[in-house]
Amino acid sequence: MARPRQFDEAEVKVALRNVFWQHGYDGTSYADIIAATGLNKGSLYASFGDKRALYQHAIASYDREFISGAVKMMRNENLSPEDRLKTLFKSLISAAQTPQGRWGCLLCNAAVEQSSVNEDVETSVSEALSRLRSAIKFCVKDTRAAERVELIWTAYFGGHVMVKAGYSKAVLRAHQKQVLSLLT
Repeated sequence: MARPRQFDEAEVKVALRNVFWQHGYDGTSYADIIAATGLNKGSLYASFGDKRALYQHAIASYDREFISGAVKMMRNENLSPEDRLKTLFKSLISAAQTPQGRWGCLLCNAAVEQSSVNEDVETSVSEALSRLRSAIKFCVKDTRAAERVELIWTAYFGGHVMVKAGYSKAVLRAHQKQVLSLLT
């Protein structure tokens, strides 16, 4: 009879997300994963699979926590399109004040590092990014910015790159202001 799991699966997935987010796929060793999760290699394999599967769990965790929340907010018709976009871009300003902000966007990092060599990662990243693009399109559908969805979408992910690069809050506020000006 197998022993019952002695760990919190949700906590392990957050630890996986954070270690891959901070170091990337190639920069994360099994020693890093073991240190972050507190699990040994056998437990990780038995519960989650190989390193590629662990990375997929990290991407899914990031998607659930960050992208799905942004999608839900962008589709919230109780807020004006301006308030929704302001909130979306304010998240970049907030991220600039955290250590994780300097890690960038896990999806952007995965797109650059792994999408060209791992079809599953490419699919996960593409689906998450597309869901946010669709939510932005929904948000601005009845505004002057309706024809600028691609610009808004890429400005948001470009903003993550700016945060990772260490741009100031003032620059990020100016970035937000320019995007909001598309609505008027």
